[in-house]
Amino acid sequence: MKIYLKQFLLLVVIITILSCSKDNDDQIDENTKTQESEISVESEILRLVNEHRISLDLPVLEITSIANTLAKEHTTYMIEKSAISHDNFDARFAKLRSEVNATNAAENVASFQPTAQSVVTAWLNSSGHRKNIEGNFSFTGISAIKDSEGRYYYTQIFHN
Repeated sequence: MKIYLKQFLLLVVIITILSCSKDNDDQIDENTKTQESEISVESEILRLVNEHRISLDLPVLEITSIANTLAKEHTTYMIEKSAISHDNFDARFAKLRSEVNATNAAENVASFQPTAQSVVTAWLNSSGHRKNIEGNFSFTGISAIKDSEGRYYYTQIFHN
């Protein structure tokens, strides 16, 4: 009886080891790489925008967690709709007012720009987007998320 129990336990261990799949690890690694890439792009956008503001003797923007959260939510929404938009901006501004007493807010959105540099350049080449970047704001939130085809969608929220 002991022999059968040992063989049974050995068989269970072998099956458990063999059933462990590296596929999940690969998927987790890929998701981590994507998230790290998106964070890197967001950090680069902040650096480039602040570099531009410094060149105009404007104060640098600081990230706020609420603006970051709202930017990520909106970017996800745009990806789901497969279109850039300012839909529900009033709701985002209301949330900023209630959470951090924001008195002013603006938003830049974009898609399909492959790099932080290209999206910031595109925004600076657009008078409305440039006005937001150069505006009287102290805080920002930035989101850069890839869709299922690997194309970036972007949201940058500015507020006081």
